[in-house]
Amino acid sequence: MQALCEQKEIMTIHQFDIFADYFQLYLMDDEAKDDTSEIWTDEALDIKLAIAQNTVAVGTYRNVDVKFELEVVESEPKVDLSAWDHASLGFISFPSGKCAVFGCTDYLPDAKRIELPKGNYALLFLAKGLDSITVEWEPADDLYKVILWPSNSKEFRSVKRYEIT
Repeated sequence: MQALCEQKEIMTIHQFDIFADYFQLYLMDDEAKDDTSEIWTDEALDIKLAIAQNTVAVGTYRNVDVKFELEVVESEPKVDLSAWDHASLGFISFPSGKCAVFGCTDYLPDAKRIELPKGNYALLFLAKGLDSITVEWEPADDLYKVILWPSNSKEFRSVKRYEIT
């Protein structure tokens, strides 16, 4: 799907319903060989974002099917963070130009794949609707989103932290 964003740049938005088993989902270069067994450090758990060279794990607040959007833009976006409950910055590399999107227990050969220009990307992970979660397995209005843009940045930090009440 093609659309114009506020800055009048072309972007691509991909929408998914993904089983976020173990409260996580993945973006991975199609040819990545990353070992993700130890990427969930204390810091990664805190900001809900874990990084390997060509793989990013996004933490979710539910262990069920969740709505997820992946948006690819040409440059760093201006995002109104007041509309989001949680935000973290990270990075990833796609040397193959293909990104696999999947839940952590999904069968990788069946993962959805999107094509994008080869290279390094910064990313902004966003989550909203988190207050609608009353019980993990009941319907809620939570949405998870990653925005990617070409960049050599290696920034990895929390931008806005959601506190569970």
